[in-house]
Amino acid sequence: MKQKYFILVFILGITLVLMGCAETKLDTVRNPELSHIKFEKILIVVPFTDIGLRRQTENAFVSKFTSASVNAISSLELLPPVKEYNNQELMDILDRNKIDGILTVALKDYWTTESYVPRSSSTYGSANLYGNSLYYRSYSKEYGGYYISKPNVYFETRLFDRKSGEVAWLVTSTTSGNAFADYGNLANSLAKKIIAELKKEDMLVFRTVEKKDLDGSSQSAGIVIQDINQSPIASIVAHPRTGNAPLEVFFDASDSNDPDGVIEVFQWDFNDGNKGNGRTIRHIFKSSGFYNVKLTVIDNNGAKSTKNIMIIVRS
Repeated sequence: MKQKYFILVFILGITLVLMGCAETKLDTVRNPELSHIKFEKILIVVPFTDIGLRRQTENAFVSKFTSASVNAISSLELLPPVKEYNNQELMDILDRNKIDGILTVALKDYWTTESYVPRSSSTYGSANLYGNSLYYRSYSKEYGGYYISKPNVYFETRLFDRKSGEVAWLVTSTTSGNAFADYGNLANSLAKKIIAELKKEDMLVFRTVEKKDLDGSSQSAGIVIQDINQSPIASIVAHPRTGNAPLEVFFDASDSNDPDGVIEVFQWDFNDGNKGNGRTIRHIFKSSGFYNVKLTVIDNNGAKSTKNIMIIVRS
């Protein structure tokens, strides 16, 4: 029994180590002149030129706010960047949607740190008794002897008061991931930490709805959102994630899954003018640069999900 328990704990530990995860550390400053204000509906603005990366970041924040029962909306949804808006149009749109706070998230820096995994080996053996003879076999397996890259991102976040136009809250943060973390892990870590801090500093108004009991009385209850067809969950493993040009990278989306269906399409955009299809794929980046590779998975009911991972190619 103890041996089975140990094996289960060991497997769980290995699984957790191999999962992409990230941690965010931040510093905040609150405007003392606006310390009395609480925000009820927040517009999320991430001014990235890459639309896919912008959508992924804004959706991460909207999702975390929604989970915390706070109203939030993506700027891509409310203000699609397909036209120019004058000041009056912007004010009208914000008024109609009752926006009282605007949260901007700016990416200031991105870098990777490398850690060396020392070389080690393990020896395994087995013994079998045949008649009066004992036969022993052994083999050794080597590990390590390579470098792993860990992503780091520096963000600056500002929460503006819509009425005064002043900054109510300023945040600088550093988000660091493990060797298996992608940009989605970093964005979700930042969003989770930001919203936790806003709750801690009592700056949010939580939404409730009225529901009627059988006797006609009403009571306040949290909003429940049901999704008939659940979207698939995209996942990427890439190796290597950094290196010199030309750099061949192996991409694997095998860990992607769909809670209530089957993923039928795996589409890749390598952000260098090339695209591809398949659960696994290899691609060569011929020039140096930062490549935000996007995976889109589509399930049997047409629902989509995307995942991004950053590949850094040095000259």
